[in-house]
Amino acid sequence: MQQHLLERYYAALKQAHLRVTPQRRVICEYLAATDRHPTPYQVYGDIAAAHPEISRATVYNTLKTLQQLGAIVELSFGADHTHYDTNPEPHANLICLRCHKIADFHELLPLGELTEQVAAATGFQTAAARIDLVGFCAACQAARRAEIRSQLAAAQQPAQD
Repeated sequence: MQQHLLERYYAALKQAHLRVTPQRRVICEYLAATDRHPTPYQVYGDIAAAHPEISRATVYNTLKTLQQLGAIVELSFGADHTHYDTNPEPHANLICLRCHKIADFHELLPLGELTEQVAAATGFQTAAARIDLVGFCAACQAARRAEIRSQLAAAQQPAQD
């Protein structure tokens, strides 16, 4: 678990004048420990398995509060495709259009410099910086090539009467 993230989430809840209840504590601990970009449904499902007393509304409201305060970032791709990014460090999100997996890419990104330049020029305070690269992961590319080969092979088969 990343302690600095946990403290960030607790501070955000307190900033919103919300108590850090046992239920909210569990949600924050989950977010600080995950390296995925979970959907609200995944957060609820994973937590409810060990904490059946927690309500879906508490999970969803806590996620929304943390997002509104900039502690986590909402990645929305239309209905039923909202994910949360719990990593506030500058990075690129690699988003697969086929399997919907999201991976972080941290190498050689000048986002820190960009946010400093923006702040100096405009006074804008960045809470989080990200770049979304949308495309197809290596596994989905390979699966699509296999599908195309299979379709070509089927098309070349003589018709059976």
